[in-house]
Amino acid sequence: MVFSCKRLLLTFFVMSIFVPTSHGKVIIFDRATTVLTPIHITVQTRDRFFVSGGQLVDIYLDNTFVKKILTGGDGFGYLKHIPREPGLKKITARTNAESASGRILVVTENERVVLIETEGAFKDSVFSDEVRRRCQEAVKSISEKYRIIYLSRLLGAGITESWLEKYAFPESVILRWDGPKMLEKLKKNRLQLHAIIGSSNVISAVADKIERRFSFEKTKDGKTVKNWEEILDILLKSPSPDLGKKEIPAGAE
Repeated sequence: MVFSCKRLLLTFFVMSIFVPTSHGKVIIFDRATTVLTPIHITVQTRDRFFVSGGQLVDIYLDNTFVKKILTGGDGFGYLKHIPREPGLKKITARTNAESASGRILVVTENERVVLIETEGAFKDSVFSDEVRRRCQEAVKSISEKYRIIYLSRLLGAGITESWLEKYAFPESVILRWDGPKMLEKLKKNRLQLHAIIGSSNVISAVADKIERRFSFEKTKDGKTVKNWEEILDILLKSPSPDLGKKEIPAGAE
């Protein structure tokens, strides 16, 4: 366990060195939901490390202006949005000369989602090009059958996004892991959480919430795997509706 923690900390250090960080004046958060299920687009205005409320922010969806909102004293501002069609949507927040972009993942209710906690799933790929290549290929294969949502536990969405983009992982939203309550929010938005891949701590936290749980660390609350091939062997053989197709009839599985 001590070795695992030291390796994880070293992973964070290496990733933070090789990807850019940003201390912009506006932050926008990724979101995930289903078609016609409302969400709140969330932004925060800051002055480097400190909250700076009372700022006007223009919100754009796929480069089309939607509305101007005002952030409160805590720096947060919200805009209710009801997505009409599935897809990965770009959202942009602009205030003065500053801007930030994020994503909204919109799925149909019959599509299934695989959660990938990046620190737990990708930590070994930081130290090996070959391991990273296998990670990329595996995640790409999973994304062809399921919708993917990345979870960031400690690094933060900015560093995680830069690392994923640098190494050409499939594009999707990155949500901050804040415990099982995050899963409740996703379920409230009617997302079907089919599986999760992550660290033993995260796996243990969701043991009663997601049936298929995989970890490269030793765990009693999920399946401990040695490589991505073991995960693919299970996920790609299990029945799942094709993306965008009609829902599987009851009893078909």
